[in-house]
Amino acid sequence: MNAAWLNGTFWERTSRWWRQEEALPEVAVDVFRDLEEAARILVAPNDRVGGLVIAAPACRAVRQRYPKARISLLVGEARAGVAGQLPYADQVLGVPLDRSVGSPEMEAARQRLREEQFDLALCLGADCSYRLAWLCAGSGSRLRLGFRRPGLRAFNLEVVPRAGDTYEGEQYLGLLRLIDLKELSPTRWAVEAERVAQARSRYLDEENARNAVGVDLSGGEGWGLSQRQLDELVGRVIERGARPVLFFTPAERRQLNFLHQSHGNRVLPFQQDDLADSAALLANCRALVACNTELLHLAGAMHVPVVGLFSEEPRRWVHPHSNWVRTLHAADLRSLGIPQIARLLEEALSGR
Repeated sequence: MNAAWLNGTFWERTSRWWRQEEALPEVAVDVFRDLEEAARILVAPNDRVGGLVIAAPACRAVRQRYPKARISLLVGEARAGVAGQLPYADQVLGVPLDRSVGSPEMEAARQRLREEQFDLALCLGADCSYRLAWLCAGSGSRLRLGFRRPGLRAFNLEVVPRAGDTYEGEQYLGLLRLIDLKELSPTRWAVEAERVAQARSRYLDEENARNAVGVDLSGGEGWGLSQRQLDELVGRVIERGARPVLFFTPAERRQLNFLHQSHGNRVLPFQQDDLADSAALLANCRALVACNTELLHLAGAMHVPVVGLFSEEPRRWVHPHSNWVRTLHAADLRSLGIPQIARLLEEALSGR
């Protein structure tokens, strides 16, 4: 994990020091009364890969705890579309988390939060970005719940994070116990049926709709698979009689061009401009092979079988009782053999 992600860049820390910036002045609070009467609530899922999907049960639990409250979800702009698929929030606030603390865009985002006059802010994720914690700190909420982090006084109610291999959802539960939530039940992520049908008719013919297998070209937060590994993996999918759907972003354009030259029209490229559109096409796939990325977590939540490749402990990101995600763990994913991956994919496709 990049230190700048957790602690901010040198420029961001210097900027806060130069302006002598602190969180808003504290106001007197009656914790029990304010928790009970919270009417405007901000929920900020961890902005690491998969954090939004893993936060879905927490969002549902908050809604059940506060059925009449106005709940807002705070996410990066790229995740705003898919966050809108969650039925537990009244609005989604997409903010430019790719911009630095102190930039005009982030200052405008923080001012927008203050205008909402939140009673309660919940910052999920023990290792969310410095920028997300900074926004929660300056949101103006009377009560701010989050995980303790050095160098930033973001919250007036803090929880010490648990061990790094603890499932992310369990981390959230430790925080939510402060508002009397004692358990989180799994949530199945659903994409609008009409949107799924549109994706099927637009990208897949009848035969491919029965045999589509997703391959995510992204490396997630690490290096991911090599070009050679991807080529062999896609070849095995084709040999099985399936149609590989290659999910890519502009960063993977080089790998995509190579695979298209190798396999021609037997592959179906799909550029991930909008995560909600990607989820709709993913819902038409029989399985997905992915490194630890947003698509991996979406697929598992939609009960699409997944072969997940992790360079860190999978228990951190996969629910311990998940029947939909098969995992491989290696510090260097490029050391994995494709036969290992293919064997798990075969199990996923055959329903074992």
